[in-house]
Amino acid sequence: MEHAPASASAPTQNHAASSMAAAWSAAAVTVPHAVGLGLLAFAPLAADHSLAALALWSAALPGLLLTLAAPRAGVVYAPTTVVALLFAVVLAQVHAAAPGLGLSGRQQLAVAGATGALAFAFQWLLGVLRLASVARFLPISVTHGFAAGVGLSMVLGQVRTGFGSGVLDEERTVWHALAALCVAALAWWIRGRWPRLPALITAVAVVSVAVACAGFWGAGLGDVFVAAAPASAFAGPLWPEWGGIPWLELAHRHGQALVVLALLMALVNSLELLLFFQELDLDHGLRMDANAALRRESLWGALCALAGLIPSSTSASRSRIVLAQALPGLQAQQWHAAIMMGVALTGAWWLHWVPMASLAGGLVLAGLMQVPRLMWSSHYLRQVLHTWAQSWLVALVFAVFGGVVALVAGLVVATFVLLRDSATKVLRHVRLDGELRSRRLRRAPSDLWVAQHMNQVAVFELQGVMSFGVAAHLSEQVHLLLQPRHRWVVLDASRVPAWDSTALAQLRALVRDLQQQDIAVAVASLDAVSAAQVGSEVRSFADQDRALEWAEAAILAQRPSHLRVRHSDSDPLGEIGEGLQVQARQALQALLRPQVAPAHSIVFAAGDTDRDLLVVQSGHITLVTHWPAASGLRLATMGPGMAFGEMAFLSGAPRTACAGTEHGQARLVRLARADFDTWAQQHPQAALTVMNNLAQIGTRRLAATTRQLRAVLE
Repeated sequence: MEHAPASASAPTQNHAASSMAAAWSAAAVTVPHAVGLGLLAFAPLAADHSLAALALWSAALPGLLLTLAAPRAGVVYAPTTVVALLFAVVLAQVHAAAPGLGLSGRQQLAVAGATGALAFAFQWLLGVLRLASVARFLPISVTHGFAAGVGLSMVLGQVRTGFGSGVLDEERTVWHALAALCVAALAWWIRGRWPRLPALITAVAVVSVAVACAGFWGAGLGDVFVAAAPASAFAGPLWPEWGGIPWLELAHRHGQALVVLALLMALVNSLELLLFFQELDLDHGLRMDANAALRRESLWGALCALAGLIPSSTSASRSRIVLAQALPGLQAQQWHAAIMMGVALTGAWWLHWVPMASLAGGLVLAGLMQVPRLMWSSHYLRQVLHTWAQSWLVALVFAVFGGVVALVAGLVVATFVLLRDSATKVLRHVRLDGELRSRRLRRAPSDLWVAQHMNQVAVFELQGVMSFGVAAHLSEQVHLLLQPRHRWVVLDASRVPAWDSTALAQLRALVRDLQQQDIAVAVASLDAVSAAQVGSEVRSFADQDRALEWAEAAILAQRPSHLRVRHSDSDPLGEIGEGLQVQARQALQALLRPQVAPAHSIVFAAGDTDRDLLVVQSGHITLVTHWPAASGLRLATMGPGMAFGEMAFLSGAPRTACAGTEHGQARLVRLARADFDTWAQQHPQAALTVMNNLAQIGTRRLAATTRQLRAVLE
């Protein structure tokens, strides 16, 4: 018992240690990001203000604010590349316009902050419009491409700047590249040997110390390596000045350009956030309302922008580092915010001793780790070459041309992927051997003939939105799958939500082509608008069942005349009277009561308690779950000579379905159960024959129901 507290506290201590290590690893990426992006963003203000202070406070304060106000398990808040670079573009444009408008440095910061706040207002609107619900439909090639694009941008950014040297094609660049490579290699080695040690920040520290020691031999910061920031005294945040700005003149001259930049910032940042939230759900099981997160982060981002800081947002790269080293929670995020605050408070005293080459090496490794592992996999390449290629296409566009062009490229790729998937999956089911039958019930000889010839009917169940390319692929597949024996084709469009005009043109062309091959085509469940557009060129039915009934009727029409079964008015008993002797038949017919059912009328309803057996004399009767027929599920249709209502007749149970005339008038005869019982006492042998006929009728109908159920389940 006395050891229980110690053993119970061990997992907590381990989790705290892993959270702290993860926070240090994430901060090792955030610090060089903050310095590099801050130097770029605030360069127009370098003459009067400390760039190191501006960068560090922009990294620390917004992230701390979001960590405290909007904590989310597994999410680290930090400046993101897209937001920071667009903020830099805005500030540069404002700085260029400053002389004509008479703006001071703090006023320029205010204008840039107002533009950033507008961007996050747009992002809030995207959350209100539930953009996250749309982002779920992005294919994996786009999501992987964006993640890899961010990583490659980090790597190429260091290459363009000579790994912190500032200029390419110099001897200094070689030394910077060598130091950056040492940082990346050392961090990778530490990561594999001591997984719990914050490898990246350790490697940065070791290489920085090595560079400092090399300075004693004339190869230190002053001679070869560029410092991360110039030495400066401690400085607090620079607050913008809102008074005295000619807003109307600014809006007239530069308003359109600033609004466009704000909209781009909102779109690209929102998409990056949504893709990361999707990854959290799929890979880590962290479910969250992405639309609510967009709205929540937008409010705090706008507040940070108005304060003259680069707004922080969900940092996918840092969050992945934390999730890889610690369990999803809040401790690592809190430690990360505390570390960044410590860097901002003390960075002025030691940051100028850290070489940019060390930070560049950290960014190179972090960027490579940002690329999803699947994209490095040769097995993945062999299995899904097109997806692998699409991912790298989006990633390279992101890295070379930036997030805005990558957004367009990603949407184009997504469109083609979705259209391709729609085309490849347009055929939900293909039934070429007569597996499906209609719910039309027929007498045994007719039913046997239909069953023997149903393999001449091909049924194609379609799905997805029909565009020109999808319909063209459908036409190709139908031609490819049809066999010489097929004479009727049914296209079931019940799962097609929409057709465009070009797809309907393809449909008409397919029907004409098949008709030239002596193949009749019917389309089931075509919506009213599309049916009106195709007109009489395409035979259309309300549902698949009625289309199948059309095909079965055509099959029956091809029977030789001597095999056709005709129901005669002189045989009102129909299928229940087969095999009866003349005397018993006449006695039973005398008990029948005729009935005329007008068009669209009900014969009996579900729940009725009468026990009459009914036989169709002319017309058709439809059994449905609810009446009118259009509001219920069609169960069966029967024509002359067919009996119905046998379940209540035999068992005495209430009616289980509704029966009525769906189209024209029908003539019926009724046989009451009480009259049948009286007749059965007088003709017991004939009564057994009638009961045997009813049993065979029930068996055939049960077999038809089983066949339909099997088709549905398949």
